[in-house]
Amino acid sequence: MSNAPRVVMVCTGNICRSPAMHYYARERWGNAAEVASAGIYAEVGLDVPQPMRAAAVRHGLTIPRHRPTQLDYGILSRADLVLVATQQHARWIEQEWGGRAPHMFGLKEAVELAGRADAPVGASPESRLEALAGTLDHARLDDPAPLRSLDDPWGHAQDTFDRVMDEIVDDLDALTEWAGLADR
Repeated sequence: MSNAPRVVMVCTGNICRSPAMHYYARERWGNAAEVASAGIYAEVGLDVPQPMRAAAVRHGLTIPRHRPTQLDYGILSRADLVLVATQQHARWIEQEWGGRAPHMFGLKEAVELAGRADAPVGASPESRLEALAGTLDHARLDDPAPLRSLDDPWGHAQDTFDRVMDEIVDDLDALTEWAGLADR
C-alpha cells in the first residue's frame, strides 16, 4: 500500500465526472497521490460511457475499465482530500460525515480558493498534496467560495461530455500548477 496522500473524487453514479477526474488527476499527479473515485449512488455494474471516454481522449487520456464504487464513511475517513462535483454530493457527505468535512471541497470551489491562497508548502508533490486540504480549508474560513456544480453529462450529447471534460481538465490543471503537484 502506498504512503502517498489519498484523494477521492466524487460524483453521483461514479461513471462520468468522478472517473474522469480520478484518471486525469492520476495521470497528472503520478505517484504524488493515491487517487480513487466513488459515487453517492454508484451505478455498480456499469462502466464509463463511450461519450466520456471520447471526451477524455481529446485530452490524451485513456480511461481504463472502471468499476463504480459506492462512497461510504470509511472511504471518506481515509481520504486526505475529497473533491466533489456538486453541492448535492457535498450535502450527502455532510450527512454521512456528521457535518462539514474539512478535507472536502467542490472541484470548482477548490480552484477558486486556490486563486486566493498561497500554495501549500512542502519539499515534494506528496508533501504539498498532504498540505493542500488544510491550505484550502484556511482559505475557505477566511473568505468562503461558492460550491459551484460541475454539470452531469449523463444522457446529453457529446458536446456536453466534451465541455464537462474540458472543465475537469482546466480545474485540475489549475490545482496542479498552483500546488506544484505534477509528477512528470
